[in-house]
Amino acid sequence: MSSFGGKFKEIPGISVDRFDCNNLNSEAYFLSHCHQDHMVGLDISEFQESLKQRNCFIYVSQVTKAILKQLYPDIGSQIRELDFYNPTTIHLKKNNISVIPIPSAHCPGSVMFLFELENSINILYTGDYRINSNDFRKIKALYNSLGNLKSIYKIYLDTTFFSKSYLQFPSREKSLDEICNLIQEWITKSEKHIVNIKTSARYGYEYVFMEIYRRFRMPVHVNEKAFAFYSLIPDMDESISLDSSKTKIHSSCGSNFMNICLANKKMYPTRVIKMSAMRWKTKDLNNGITSDNQYGTHFVCYSTHASYEEGVELIKFLKPQEIEPCVLSLDDKVNTEMFNTIENLLSCETEPICKRPKLFNIDKIQNEPMKHMEHIHGDSCNDILFESALESPPRIEVLD
Repeated sequence: MSSFGGKFKEIPGISVDRFDCNNLNSEAYFLSHCHQDHMVGLDISEFQESLKQRNCFIYVSQVTKAILKQLYPDIGSQIRELDFYNPTTIHLKKNNISVIPIPSAHCPGSVMFLFELENSINILYTGDYRINSNDFRKIKALYNSLGNLKSIYKIYLDTTFFSKSYLQFPSREKSLDEICNLIQEWITKSEKHIVNIKTSARYGYEYVFMEIYRRFRMPVHVNEKAFAFYSLIPDMDESISLDSSKTKIHSSCGSNFMNICLANKKMYPTRVIKMSAMRWKTKDLNNGITSDNQYGTHFVCYSTHASYEEGVELIKFLKPQEIEPCVLSLDDKVNTEMFNTIENLLSCETEPICKRPKLFNIDKIQNEPMKHMEHIHGDSCNDILFESALESPPRIEVLD
């Protein structure tokens, strides 16, 4: 759950992922993705009226724009789309800034924001992210024209699982394979065998539901609130349904599912699959990424946020001068441990920027024919030049 207040002391005049209180007078707004803890204040009339009266804009990805325009049609004209990996200049009263959106692989449309200031200071706001270390090294936006890594002054970091209690998580592909194996094994027993997928959060499982549909050609039966939200996401129409008769796979779908399971337990044998990350604290994943309990619930380790080791790899790779955690714990001891870890990482000796090795020959890549370029995450992106496609899901394509 994000605890970020929305303001950057390095960039007065903008707000990111927060739209209430002292953010009401900002000149420009940015939204990393459409999950509720990052949208606080977006729905209040005071913010929306202020946005229109002052002719200010919210800068977002293509997918997020599509969602916002349906959620808040009254401010549709104030929503501006940013192209993945391409810099956009934002004119503020006291200065200009450049912003580059980078897919964060948290959910469809989610992005990091790389802010580049006129004084050559670069700020990276990760939002919610889960990108493996190999993929970070492929992102051209993090390199200058000479192919050297840009100097990042400060990272506003997703610290949801930045604790040694969550050293590692399995890849989402591996977790999804486990989920699908559990589904396949159960629903093939008979026409009456069904699955109930329980989630640890209300939203955030777009990738899972789309992949389940792709593999089984069955939508996931969801409740009305979930359906209303997921329906806003392009390409999810076939992956979800309000009709329980269309599928054997359900996910926290309210009274309809409860009636099936509670009134007809013998008629509809049910396997419960619980996706979560929190419960896997300090557990040895070498013994497997699934477990079950005495009630027959199957738990699968699944995370859309970076693990501790993935966070450390990001810090070691970018070598920022400062880090601000964007997710704080209710436990002061956990926060103290996190701040100490960050301080130790920042104090490590780093090599000068000019001596950092080039990870690819940028001139060679720029001269390759466009037919060899990867089209990643869907947006029109002629400026994305990778040696290979990103491996971090989710991937989604939005067509105009």
